[in-house]
Amino acid sequence: MTLREISIGRSRYCDITLDPRCSYASSHHGTMYYDGTQLMFKDTSTNGTMINNVNVKHRAIPIHRGDSIMLAGKYPISWNQIDRYFPPTCGPQSRHGWTQPFAQQQQQQQPQQVMGMASANVDTSRFSWAAFFLSGIWGLFNGCWWMILVNIGFFFLCFVPIINFFAGIGSLITSIVFGINGTRWAWENRTWRSPQEFIQTQETWNKVAIILFVISIALGIIGIFIFFGAIVSLFS
Repeated sequence: MTLREISIGRSRYCDITLDPRCSYASSHHGTMYYDGTQLMFKDTSTNGTMINNVNVKHRAIPIHRGDSIMLAGKYPISWNQIDRYFPPTCGPQSRHGWTQPFAQQQQQQQPQQVMGMASANVDTSRFSWAAFFLSGIWGLFNGCWWMILVNIGFFFLCFVPIINFFAGIGSLITSIVFGINGTRWAWENRTWRSPQEFIQTQETWNKVAIILFVISIALGIIGIFIFFGAIVSLFS
């Protein structure tokens, strides 16, 4: 028997309303209710919900205070928001489903709660070296496939007389823009199983990109020395 139910989503009619910019969340993403014995979360969305890094889609599962709840794997729901409708109260017979005294339960759930809060802390303002230097292949694997089209366009423009110089400048500027916005675009345009997976994936991409960037610079410098050496040898 459902004693109380609240709705969660981007619609202004939901009890917990998300920011309209949370585009990967559904208008009515899910519901939360107390079934008489425990608190339940039911996903009704298109992109699912990550609960403790487990993908939940079109089904209901029990939740407990401190669980990490990420709508569409991107947008966290805090327990401060949930407590407004299902406040934790003391006593084993709580009508809100807490079967242990609140102090004891909070102590048991504290490590999990801290982990859930930390996992939602994703810095999308970091410069992406992978989006800057490997924009084509990086975009393909990070939900920004249109980067490939941009790179192909600049590649062919570089062979067009007169405008090829400006195409090269435009390509450099575009790469810088990709680097500045790449981290945010990857977070918004691809569904990730958890913030940890996103952070680890981007760090790996960036390390590879930095290594290749340094190698390309070194090879360029060596090439310049070889070129001028050949010129000098021709006139000596």
